[in-house]
Amino acid sequence: MICEFCENGSVANHGHKKTNMRNIQLPSPETVKAAQVEPLLYDIDQTAAALNCCTKSVRRLIQRGLLKPCSALRKVLIPRKQIEDFIKATCGTPKPFC
Repeated sequence: MICEFCENGSVANHGHKKTNMRNIQLPSPETVKAAQVEPLLYDIDQTAAALNCCTKSVRRLIQRGLLKPCSALRKVLIPRKQIEDFIKATCGTPKPFC
């Protein structure tokens, strides 16, 4: 039950004199996750977060030609495919344990 008097959607039974509660169907986590769309382009900060490095390192990777930004806009944007390809190209194949 969600309190209709609280704007933050807090759970009922927290002290309002009026207890006019209503049942609200909250979306399942699967539905919320499916609704989130992965961006096609990442800016420098997002790329650094995805690679777990600093923005200066991302700019160095661009200067070295290891990441190629999209030149369609004035803002530096790196396609998700470029990031994925960079990771695949720089990560070695693990050796089997046998």
